[in-house]
Amino acid sequence: MKKSYLLTGLAVLILLVGVVMWMFNASSIALEVGSKLTVDGVPVNTIGGKKPQQLPAVTLFTVNEKTFRQYLVLTGTVEPTKVASLASSAEGPILNCAVREGDRVILGQEILRIGRTNAADSLQSSAAEEVRKQALNLTRIKTLVKQHTLPEEQLDEVLSSLEKAKAALSQAKQTVNDYIVTAPWSGVVSKVLISEGHFAIPRSPLVEMYAPNSLVLRFSVVEAQAFAIKKGHKVKASFDGVAGKEFELEIIRAYPDIDRNLHTRLFEAELPTNEFIPGMFARIRAVQQVHENTLVIPIDAIQMQGENKSVFVVTGNIATRRLIKTGLEQDDQVEVLSGLKAGEIIVLTGIERVKNGSAVRLSDEFAENNGAGVNK
Repeated sequence: MKKSYLLTGLAVLILLVGVVMWMFNASSIALEVGSKLTVDGVPVNTIGGKKPQQLPAVTLFTVNEKTFRQYLVLTGTVEPTKVASLASSAEGPILNCAVREGDRVILGQEILRIGRTNAADSLQSSAAEEVRKQALNLTRIKTLVKQHTLPEEQLDEVLSSLEKAKAALSQAKQTVNDYIVTAPWSGVVSKVLISEGHFAIPRSPLVEMYAPNSLVLRFSVVEAQAFAIKKGHKVKASFDGVAGKEFELEIIRAYPDIDRNLHTRLFEAELPTNEFIPGMFARIRAVQQVHENTLVIPIDAIQMQGENKSVFVVTGNIATRRLIKTGLEQDDQVEVLSGLKAGEIIVLTGIERVKNGSAVRLSDEFAENNGAGVNK
């Protein structure tokens, strides 16, 4: 009896487990069918149904007329045009070097002295004494000529001897001056090539200097564009050493020949004073061509198909491919010669997802700033 009750209970338990499993499977099937019936809240046919395709998102650009300038992009450096390499015909040890790099000097200021001047000093003293003697002799001869003691021809000989003595004295003084190096004009010392105790060799460079008011921006242009700019033209230049400023400079010199090795032509532009030093690097833009009232669009809006160039023109929210002809290019902008009109709207980004005749929608990040009236 107990055995029959046990079997009956086991059968009921198995039946309950089976009912629970059947209900769980039915619920899963219902969820799966429900998900197939709707996509984003829109019912679709479960037999051969497809999810609706989103329109490609694009940003737009309104074509307009502007002045288009094509620039030559160049580099240059600041260089002085008035420089001096100071040397001496004397030789001997450097006794006193009174300057260092960066020092400002004035006309006639002593830069350095060279030792071993005893011989030159003696020569100058001897020449000065000879001049004194000849001057006294001239006075004596003049007196004798007035007294008719000596003929006037004697006076001419004495005058000639005095002039020779003065020339010798002048040369002796120059020899002494060779041992003292002075500034030929006011400027800035750029290099000191010796130090005290260094032995100076005749005519070897000792000190270099330049005139700050002679600084120019010097740059070269390749031969193919050597006549694109001329003296009097303006260029725009920015310097790494003067951050955040762009200078408009006038070309003041165009060199008359082409470098035989580099095939470039040199130009110089005038610089404002007191802002530059030699060696500063510059990035230069020189206007090569100017087209007024021409259509300009970003290069990114153009698609290339072989040699053909095209853009997508948007009307309403339909994009239509149109062939165009382009002209000058500069940076990321290009001139349009034909195929577009001012005021037309073209696809700028997202162009890779657009097909001819397809509808488009305005990209979210650009929608607020675009007045093209294209549906989102």
